[in-house]
Amino acid sequence: MLLSVIVPMLFSVYTYSEIDNSPRRAVVRAYTEGRPVSMIAYPIYQKDKRNKRLFLSRHAAAKFLDLVHAAARDGFHIKVVSAFRTYKEQKCLRRMLGHKAAKPGWSNHQLGLSVDIAGTRRTIKRKKHRTILYWWLTRNASRFGFYNDVPEEPWHWTYKEVRDYG
Repeated sequence: MLLSVIVPMLFSVYTYSEIDNSPRRAVVRAYTEGRPVSMIAYPIYQKDKRNKRLFLSRHAAAKFLDLVHAAARDGFHIKVVSAFRTYKEQKCLRRMLGHKAAKPGWSNHQLGLSVDIAGTRRTIKRKKHRTILYWWLTRNASRFGFYNDVPEEPWHWTYKEVRDYG
């Protein structure tokens, strides 16, 4: 009796995500220390400015979604600008930014561990200031395994609790 109630519920949850048209995961070529590895990337249910879905590694995605929910409970909206990047995307970024961007094959974005978050910096009278969202992240993100590991980039947050490849 109980099984007949649970099975339809599980099926309807699974089919809802299929109807929603959002991918549950994608197999991608990630890079660690310059070497390619296969990784299963999971959606974080946001899109970049080119309307491309954003993904992270399994544990990073789960913890990031927990972080987003905690921020929302405290009145903050977290908008991600960039997450997992392909080799080609990292190469283009390196070409545009020079040594300010990691060498292709060596970025934590290519492992699905880093996100770039909008709204962490504001310019007032030509001076750059960190926002209240940034300070909320510095106080709370570590509970979810995320750290601002590049201090001069307040938008860059990396998941460091577990190194995982999908």
